[in-house]
Amino acid sequence: MEKGVTKAHLARRVGVDRSYVTKLEQGKMQPSGEMMFRIARYLGQPLEEVFQHAQSINDKPAFAGLK
Repeated sequence: MEKGVTKAHLARRVGVDRSYVTKLEQGKMQPSGEMMFRIARYLGQPLEEVFQHAQSINDKPAFAGLK
């Protein structure tokens, strides 16, 4: 991912609040399928690169975060 992309910028580009992106990174929220595709498309990365399987009891997708 390009340097200089902030959570606020990503949030604006995919149509959510910055706090939503933060909660995704922290594993406090789970994105919808549509939102996962929006984020991956904006970042120009394959879905598998952006989201990884969380090692949790529910094994839900977790946002890999901004690099």
